Amino acid sequence: MQDLNTPISREGTCSEKYELRQALFGSDEVWPMWVADMDLPTPDFILQALKERLEHPILGYSITPDSVYQAIIDWQSQYDYRVIKSQIVFTHNVANGFFMAVEAFSEPGETVLVQTPVYPPFLKAPKQNGRRLVEAPLQLDNGRYQIDFDAFEKTVEEQQVKLFLFCHPQNPSGRVWQGAELERLADICLRHGVTIVSDEIHSDLVYAGNRHIPMASLSERVANITVTLNSPGKTFNLGGLQIGYALIANPDLKAAYLKVCDAVSIHELNLFAMLALQAAYSKQGQDWRNRLLEHFEANINQLERFFADYLPQVKVMRPQASYLVWLDFRELFDDHQQLKTWLVEHAKLGLNDGESFAGKRGDGQGFMRINLAVSKPVLQQVLNQLKAAVDVLHGS
Repeated sequence: MQDLNTPISREGTCSEKYELRQALFGSDEVWPMWVADMDLPTPDFILQALKERLEHPILGYSITPDSVYQAIIDWQSQYDYRVIKSQIVFTHNVANGFFMAVEAFSEPGETVLVQTPVYPPFLKAPKQNGRRLVEAPLQLDNGRYQIDFDAFEKTVEEQQVKLFLFCHPQNPSGRVWQGAELERLADICLRHGVTIVSDEIHSDLVYAGNRHIPMASLSERVANITVTLNSPGKTFNLGGLQIGYALIANPDLKAAYLKVCDAVSIHELNLFAMLALQAAYSKQGQDWRNRLLEHFEANINQLERFFADYLPQVKVMRPQASYLVWLDFRELFDDHQQLKTWLVEHAKLGLNDGESFAGKRGDGQGFMRINLAVSKPVLQQVLNQLKAAVDVLHGS
């Protein structure tokens, strides 16, 4: 099993995280902890599957074998989610999947609902497809986001919502939605004829004490209005291979989705995406995932201790899922630009700007998202940089 604590240089690999530092932060000197991929190795058993295929000298057109479908079916069964082959539709990635879902399940001018703060493409997809975006903001209560169900239903009714883009588990906060919460959301959508598109890409990275429940697994009625989007990309660090799939039980929804896929000629995964998915969704993949969760929890613990010791004003929203952590700096900085400047110029860190997750209400002011999918030496370096920035802040 690979070493997770030896830093790996990504310089010269066309890494988005590193190559865009100058454009995003105005400096190549920041440590990039923003885009959600890992500075950890892709599992060796996946790399081996790709290497073995490369021993054949022809990389021609390929078809999807039944074994790839079966890998998805078997993987989802760990969540008590029964999937059959005919429900699986391939996309290029999850974000691409919900851009196509907006096109498939709503008409220009119709209303698409999101819950803010949320992964920025949720905010872009409706607007870029000529739909009307409306928000049902999450409520921050004792350091954890909650759903205001009355406000959610009122928005659905008053805005005549057609489609609900649901982030499950939630990004950026790492919130794992509970069964009772899912049931209430589903009930509202069933009563008002709203289609649910559930982005479940972080579902494999759920920490002990929490359990991922796929929205479509609640009941046959809920499955009938739900499209589930997923990928092994986050769990196995495969973002560059562009792997995604949709799970669609309702034949009418599937037909509408396939119509959009056909319009842009998206039908199957590429050869290496298929091989990687099949290798990832295996017993080795489950063991790897469990090891990753232990590594991430140790990193989260270390980050929490740092802020408790040196900057207790900063609230660390401990994620219930994923390696992304939502940080609340509002008690430390009352000016968002000042916060960004301090992080870049003094801490030498490039984090996700909280404003990019916020909607009209501006709930991202004073927040940042940090990616902890790094080795322990790298995290220690980052914390050392933060400590130096704290000293500047305190004038010492």
